[in-house]
Amino acid sequence: CDKTYNSISADNNLYNIVPDSSKPVIIPTNDGFEITKLIDGSIGGSIIFDTVYIDNSGKTLAINLSLTFDKNSFSGIKTISIIPDPKDASIQLFPAMEFSKSARLDLSYSGIDLLLLGFEANSIVDFVYKSDDGSVENILNNECKSKWNTQTLYVKNAKLPHFSRYCFVRKSL
Repeated sequence: CDKTYNSISADNNLYNIVPDSSKPVIIPTNDGFEITKLIDGSIGGSIIFDTVYIDNSGKTLAINLSLTFDKNSFSGIKTISIIPDPKDASIQLFPAMEFSKSARLDLSYSGIDLLLLGFEANSIVDFVYKSDDGSVENILNNECKSKWNTQTLYVKNAKLPHFSRYCFVRKSL
């Protein structure tokens, strides 16, 4: 597994691009950045990424993620793209595809404004697939919580049946 530790700033578009396809490539975008890596579905693989991100307002956030594919999760070699968005505690994954074995995701955002995102100190958190029409589907995971003192949302071992947009939401009781 390759780890990438970066410091990324939205102001000066500081990023690392590594031409070796065994390491993820970081591409700046208008609203942040995109992480890409070639994965051979027949052998599986991982994308591990940890960074400190400075947004346009100068706020420092930490983004940590690990996306893992088991052997024979999908056919062929695909360029996997991940677009984390700490502004709404979401993540988008491309290309659109379904897996024969669920991809596994660990994701955390630290230093975000939980109150602005609609969470309270005692909120129970879910990690969900969010469709284009706004409907949501709960995603199986081992743990999904918030830590109020560090303004953190995290999910461990979320089982993704397909690529799309996923986000943290306040759980309805």
